[in-house]
Amino acid sequence: MNFEQLLLHYGIYLTTLIVSLVAGVLPIDIMEVYLVWVAALTPRSQAIPIVFLATLGQMVGKTIFYFAAAGILKVSIKKPGEKIRAVQERIARSRYGAGFVLFASAFLGFPPFYWASVAAGVCRISFPLFLATGFTGRFLRFGVFVFFPHLIKGIIR
Repeated sequence: MNFEQLLLHYGIYLTTLIVSLVAGVLPIDIMEVYLVWVAALTPRSQAIPIVFLATLGQMVGKTIFYFAAAGILKVSIKKPGEKIRAVQERIARSRYGAGFVLFASAFLGFPPFYWASVAAGVCRISFPLFLATGFTGRFLRFGVFVFFPHLIKGIIR
């Protein structure tokens, strides 16, 4: 297989990884729209790899914020604002614990996972807990956005 064939064959995977990484770093929600578009254009057999790569890219981006907020990664970030403090308080008050709040944030988008990632770092939430709950929540969230168009395509045909 030459480079052009590789790019045509694996381009959607590479594009998904890059878009999800960029969306994981920028505080904008473009992943869901991108995933619905990709799902509408690709066969169902590509759904799991696309969901996995989208989740992987997002979690790499959110991990950067987690480490920066925890002081492990030395980057210049603003002092925690009201949004981050509100998420920190929600994590601290949750009777189900930080894992529940992080999972809900990753899956439902409320509170926004961008802010929850920073708050988790500031609160020094266990990194394995952050990674596991974030990855699981994002994987399930993105799965909904990828499999829904396939479900619709199956009903229409």
